[in-house]
Amino acid sequence: MRIKAFPARGIVCLVALLLTAAAGSCLSGRGGSFAAAGPIPLQAKDLRVDNFILMIPDGMGVAQTTLGRWYKYVMTGENRLAFDDLACGFVRTYWATGLITDSAPAASAMATGFKTSAGAVSLRPVSVTMPGVPPLGEGEAATPVATVLEAAQARGLATGLVVTCELPHATPAGFSSHYVQRNAMEILAEQQVYLGLDVVLGGGRKYLDPKIRKDKEDLVRILEDRGYRYLTDPAALAAAPPGRLWGAFAAAGLARDFDRHPAEEPSLEAMTRKALDVLSRHKKGFFLMVEGSQVDWAAHANDPIGTATEILAFEKAVSAVLDFARRDGRTAVLIAADHSTGGMSIGNPDVGDLPLERFAQVMRRPKATATKAAAVILEDPRPDLEGAKRIAAGLLGIDDWTPAETAELEALTAEKNVKKLELFLARALSRRAGLGWVFTGHGGEDVALYGFHPRGRRLGGVVQNSDIALYIQDCLGLDLKGQTAERFIRAAGAFRASGAATSVDAADPNNPVLVVSMNGRTLRLPANKSVALLDGLPVELGGVVICTGAFGGPTAADPRFWFVPRRAAALLN
Repeated sequence: MRIKAFPARGIVCLVALLLTAAAGSCLSGRGGSFAAAGPIPLQAKDLRVDNFILMIPDGMGVAQTTLGRWYKYVMTGENRLAFDDLACGFVRTYWATGLITDSAPAASAMATGFKTSAGAVSLRPVSVTMPGVPPLGEGEAATPVATVLEAAQARGLATGLVVTCELPHATPAGFSSHYVQRNAMEILAEQQVYLGLDVVLGGGRKYLDPKIRKDKEDLVRILEDRGYRYLTDPAALAAAPPGRLWGAFAAAGLARDFDRHPAEEPSLEAMTRKALDVLSRHKKGFFLMVEGSQVDWAAHANDPIGTATEILAFEKAVSAVLDFARRDGRTAVLIAADHSTGGMSIGNPDVGDLPLERFAQVMRRPKATATKAAAVILEDPRPDLEGAKRIAAGLLGIDDWTPAETAELEALTAEKNVKKLELFLARALSRRAGLGWVFTGHGGEDVALYGFHPRGRRLGGVVQNSDIALYIQDCLGLDLKGQTAERFIRAAGAFRASGAATSVDAADPNNPVLVVSMNGRTLRLPANKSVALLDGLPVELGGVVICTGAFGGPTAADPRFWFVPRRAAALLN
């Protein structure tokens, strides 16, 4: 679908966002146009760029952004964030059947142009109940749809993912994998390995390890066989020459940036700069997704120092990207959170006007996040109240416990539940800083949109998260619908039409294989791989085989839940 947009005329203020679409671009996509004035159709040449960088500060609502800006001022004297001047709209984040999304359907919408169901990774939804979401056609429920990253690959562009969470976590998986459950990270990781990205940097080393994986696949060996340089520390990242890179710098997610050991884990900025260096060497252009993953994790913990420092770590990556884009002149940048987290407020029931000095005194003190402080307290095999107080004073600067707080700190220290202790410490710090939190989950309110385009053709106004994929599509000249048709042929119907017989070899429930037989020939199509065996010989398919049935259950053993690239469907003809 072609988008419609307004030419940019400057920085958008709140009144302009609500009353006009004069600044930025206003997209009219599947979710509908939310501009007051009539959109001006743009030709492809008005939007087209060679490179596109999508940056996602996961969980960053407007309150978190404000916190990050004030914290930056307190610590440096600077009162602006690098992306402030790029503000151009709001994003509606709801998913296909409710107001409050999680990261998997949110990332999937941004990647594919379709809102989807809870927990789903780049599939059409199971059902639709919300306005602005296209109805499902017959047989479309829970079927895979192409992502902008996959469509960019089809156009010959280089592609990359940079995150601080596990690489098969919800947001990066939404751009590079397809499955019914976001928590199936071993499955999602295997799909990523076989997708053929150029640069992949983040955490999640354990999901490549045959000693841990249920299917016993050695994905590091497969990566190296497929031409990747496998990296596990910042020194190796810095020294790596241009070429395919896969960096897994932690077993799970990386440490919070405030707690990070620079010799052990790279910063988001360092990973982003490396990705730009490698991807920018590709003459046809590139697509890169960068996620500040742990804004969300810190906000889930209601941790103000963790949240603020993750935003500033993300901001450094934004600065690197904007420096590149402004020099390059052929690169568009879009920044949008997938949702807010924690229901954060600047202010709480115990404060009226919040003096800056009160906030500053509290927020200058911490030397670690509440996450790190809780872990340090419970490292002691026999933690006690006095030890907990000493560590909280040293790492968080809290030394004025009330009697009620003291009793709770003592109880939680004895309970040895690190998540409960982390939340308690974080909320204690927040109260003292004059901040509030409603809960530890996601919020359903709109989030801010920021954009840069070398010719000013920014997405803007109030848009759907699914409209982001349509804007990327038009900027890069992609064909999402065409790529869905090329990559995800319903296997049972396609092979039956050619006279072949299909079955599923599920002898190993963690490694199901679609088996196709015709005229004495056999094609074996393992799930989550881009390589098939035709009469025992390997064949590259140009796409990953997807099974949307739950592994180990009856649906995975049913060929109707299998989808294959078009090339696979033609191999026995």
